[in-house]
Amino acid sequence: MAEKSKYNTKQQTIILRCLKQNKEMFCTVDQFMEFFCTEGVNIGRTTVYRALERLHKEGVVLKVPSVEGAPAQYRFIEEDKRKNYGKLVCLKCGQAIPLQCGCIDNFFGHILEEHKFELDQGHTILYGYCEECRANSL
Repeated sequence: MAEKSKYNTKQQTIILRCLKQNKEMFCTVDQFMEFFCTEGVNIGRTTVYRALERLHKEGVVLKVPSVEGAPAQYRFIEEDKRKNYGKLVCLKCGQAIPLQCGCIDNFFGHILEEHKFELDQGHTILYGYCEECRANSL
């Protein structure tokens, strides 16, 4: 039996289009559902979850898991930027920032050379507090 194409359904195409339209920000499943409702598109929540998880496994979507009760967030990654970037996640507001700088490569190299341990950059999440949350706590 022939393998089905990755985006063979109308719903999958709509989900991918939504991701691409919002590629500059992380969105929760609730935010995707609001978008679909506004657009008059009927897609089930389970379908959205499954599509986002599949796209995450394929490396098309960056996923930041839930933090302290905040929902998981997803963001489309352009094909030329699909390196497994780490993430910075704010413990207060849940903001997720891709960790895309040369310093992280040096850090991963150090861990491998000095500690003989290879980190999976795509699963590396550093938790802390973003600039805005730090400023608001003063």
